[in-house]
Amino acid sequence: MKRVLVVDDEVGTRQSLNAIFSGTYDVSLAENAEMARRILSGEPVDLILLDVSMPDKDGISFLKDLQGIYPEVPVVMISALTSVKPVVEAMRGGAYDYVSKPFDVQEILRVARRAIDNSMLHRQVESLQTDVFREFPVNNIVGRSSAFLAALDDIRKAADTDATVLIHGESGTGKELAARLLHRSSARREEPFVAVHCASLSENLMESELFGHEKGAFTGADQQKPGRFDLAGSGTLFFDEVSEMTSSTQVKLLRVLQEREFMRVGGTRVIPTNARIVAATAKDLKNEVEKGRFRDDLYYRLSVVPAFLPPLRERQGDIPLLARHFLSFFRDVMDARVEGFEESAMELLEQYVWSGNVRELRNIVERLVVLHRRERLIKAEHLPDDFDHSRSSANVVMPSIEDKTLEEAVGAFEKLLLDAALRATGGVQTRAAKRLGTTRRILRYKMQRYGLESSAYLDQQEG
Repeated sequence: MKRVLVVDDEVGTRQSLNAIFSGTYDVSLAENAEMARRILSGEPVDLILLDVSMPDKDGISFLKDLQGIYPEVPVVMISALTSVKPVVEAMRGGAYDYVSKPFDVQEILRVARRAIDNSMLHRQVESLQTDVFREFPVNNIVGRSSAFLAALDDIRKAADTDATVLIHGESGTGKELAARLLHRSSARREEPFVAVHCASLSENLMESELFGHEKGAFTGADQQKPGRFDLAGSGTLFFDEVSEMTSSTQVKLLRVLQEREFMRVGGTRVIPTNARIVAATAKDLKNEVEKGRFRDDLYYRLSVVPAFLPPLRERQGDIPLLARHFLSFFRDVMDARVEGFEESAMELLEQYVWSGNVRELRNIVERLVVLHRRERLIKAEHLPDDFDHSRSSANVVMPSIEDKTLEEAVGAFEKLLLDAALRATGGVQTRAAKRLGTTRRILRYKMQRYGLESSAYLDQQEG
């Protein structure tokens, strides 16, 4: 049976919590920090319920001690205080959650169960933390292509300032990893890095998640709740897929960027913030502005330092580096025998149009190691059907020029050449232009002239 330690100087509170948890958990009771230390030194504990206000040592200070000695044990703070300040301090100090007196029995049981389940999951994956860091090395991001290195150079330069950075690139290119690199390279590295995934939050939840809310602000808001700005403090607040932010939230975020202050939902008090804002998007925000879906003033506020992460299909020289990097990681994790890739297999990886970018490459390599972990080398025939190398380039068939003027015939043949080049390169304009011996600007002009779209060729690359 799991063991819960209750630390509270009030006899009534200890008795109430003992009654709530007994039968489901083994319960130990302590009236102060010193007694709690003695209990912790003599028996393992799965959850600590800790009062914020105690006479000998306040709960926030004791929480810091616990985080240093027993970091694996989740702590839920309890208090009758109505101020949000201890909530913020507790969450920043590492508390799993915070509940207010008087308790709702079902709520506190749910919080306790979640905390213990989360702790168990954390212990299960703890042994992999070093390996995970090797897979996603924040200070050693894998890549040597000029466009990719230029983006990282811009990010590292911006890290020395407080400038707002907008990272844009397709899904799977590593935008959050780049944001974490910026944070780790900045003077704020010891402060929190708080991510907000805008696409996963509904319009009703977005503002409450960002700014927090006051008690009674809406139905179900039975206590004051800190927002992401509170939790970020003087650290970095990362807005992933910022293009999905609602119009009303865009207005409020613009005000925060301008005034460096915000108000909670349902609140009247202005709260200053020193958080650094970093945003990321897979969409063309300029295009979103032109279509009226994103505020132009917010766009310019976010894009003080823009950084573009190129798609993997435009970083072909990085594909072998990344493939070997992921293979090495998964080989060690799975205790596999596989040592590398046959040349023909690597050639197919380099020719493939990676619509899912680095994330897709990682998943493919993981699958190959799982299925062929006892092979010495990954071979071409091991690759999924999408990598069919038997396909040959389609012959360019001359269009009929009967009854056509010279200009019409030249245009028909030119369109056919463009179509073949785009098909062979999976719609990658830079590579198609190089194949045709022209510039990307001229290629785009001719594509518009003949009504050709890059997106129509994403799944049509020929080996």
